[in-house]
Amino acid sequence: MRKKKGFTLVELMIVLAIIAIIAAFAIPNLMKSRMSANETSAVGSLRALMSSEETYQNRFGMYGTLEQLSAEKLIDASLAAGQKSGYKIGRIDTGSNYAYTFAAAPVDDGKSGQKKYCITQQGTIYEGNFDSKGMTVTTPNWTPGTDGVPTEFTTAPEEHSDVWTPINQ
Repeated sequence: MRKKKGFTLVELMIVLAIIAIIAAFAIPNLMKSRMSANETSAVGSLRALMSSEETYQNRFGMYGTLEQLSAEKLIDASLAAGQKSGYKIGRIDTGSNYAYTFAAAPVDDGKSGQKKYCITQQGTIYEGNFDSKGMTVTTPNWTPGTDGVPTEFTTAPEEHSDVWTPINQ
C-alpha cells in the first residue's frame, strides 16, 4: 500500500492554534505602535504649523488661518483639510490676528490615538487630559463648545495646568 502525502487534520489544527497564539500577542502591540506613531505625527504636525505661522507672520505681520497657510504653500493639503495620521487638526478661534492656538485630537479616541495636543504662538506643545470622544467637527476651524469640541481647547492652555501639561517631544 502506498503512503499518501499531505497534512493530517490534527497537524493543521496545531498550526492554526500556534498562529492564533502568536496573533494574540502581536496584534495589541501593533495597535499600540500605531497609536504611538499617530500621536508622534500629531506633535510633528503642530510643530510644522508653528513654523508655518512664524513664516506667515514674518511675511504679512499677522498669523494666518489654515486656509491662508495652505494658499501660501506653507503646509500640505492634509493639514489644510484638518486631518492627518488618525488625528483631527484644527485652529482654535482666538479672536486675534496676533495669537494662535492649534489643536490635535484623535479621530477615533482610543483607537487612532489617546492623547490630545495643542500649541500656541509661544511655541510650547501641551498634552491634554480630557475626553474628546464626542467631537463631530469636520472643518479645521474649531470653536470650543460647538460640534462637540471640548471647552478644554482654550486659547490659554498656560493658565489651565489642571488640563494641559507642557511636553518636550
